[in-house]
Amino acid sequence: ENKVFVARRIDKLETDLNVRLFRRHNKGYLLTEHGLALEQETKKVDQQIYQIQRVFKDKETELSGKLVISKPSSGGINITPLISKFIKQYPKIQLDILVAHNSDDVDNFEADISVVLTNYPAEHMIGTDIGLLPIYIYGSEAYFRQPNKNDIQDLDWIIWKDDSGRTDMESIIKGIVPNPSIVLRTNSYAEMCEYIAEGIGVSMTSPIGLPSDSKLIPFRKDKYSFDIHLWLLSHPDLRNNAKVQVFKKFFVREIQEYV
Repeated sequence: ENKVFVARRIDKLETDLNVRLFRRHNKGYLLTEHGLALEQETKKVDQQIYQIQRVFKDKETELSGKLVISKPSSGGINITPLISKFIKQYPKIQLDILVAHNSDDVDNFEADISVVLTNYPAEHMIGTDIGLLPIYIYGSEAYFRQPNKNDIQDLDWIIWKDDSGRTDMESIIKGIVPNPSIVLRTNSYAEMCEYIAEGIGVSMTSPIGLPSDSKLIPFRKDKYSFDIHLWLLSHPDLRNNAKVQVFKKFFVREIQEYV
C-alpha cells in the first residue's frame, strides 16, 4: 500500500513539473538527470531553511533542549567521562553525539559544536583552542618486558588509519623511525587499542584517547612526545546560544587535566 502511495506521489510530481524525474527499475527507482538536478536544488533549499532556523536558535537563552556535539569518528580523544559529567550537571540539555567522519558535519550545519583534533582549524568557524594534546607511544607492559624492545627502532608498529584524513599516523612514525616494522594497519581505533593490549605491537595516542580501564603504558614519554591542538569549533551564528556557551566553558574547564 505504501509503495502504491509513493508511486502516485511521484507520478503527480512528474506531471506537475512536466519532466521525468525517475526511471523505474526492478529494484526500485533511479534518478534521471532532471531528478538529480532537483535533488541538488532541494538540498540548497533545505540548508537555507536550516540557516534561518539557526538565526532564531542563536537567541536561545534556556539551558534546555537539544545540543548536537560532533566528535572524531574514532581515535585520539575519549570524551565519554566529560559527557557523563556534563549530563549530570545539566540534565535538561539533551545531547546528540554526532560521529564525524570529516569536517563536512560542521560545515553542513549538522553540529552545534565540534570537538576537533587538528593543527589547522577551519578559518570561517569560531574556534576555541583548548591547548596542545600530548601524543605518546603506547604498548602493553608484557610487550615492553621483552628483552629486545628497549629502542624505538626495535618496536613493532600498529598503524591506525584515520578515516577523516586529519591524522596521518604512518607519516609521523616514518618521520622518527626510517624503516619501521609495521605489523598491522586498521581503520578501527578501538581495535588498535585491543591489538596493543594483546601485545602485538605499539601505537600512538593521547592519554585521553585510551579506554578508561586501559593498562597500556607509554614508551619513554620524556623523549618521544608529539602534540596536536584540540579545538572546539562552532558557527558564528551560534555565538550567543546559551547551550553552546555553557558547553564550551564546561569542556575547557574539565579538559585541562589532559592538556
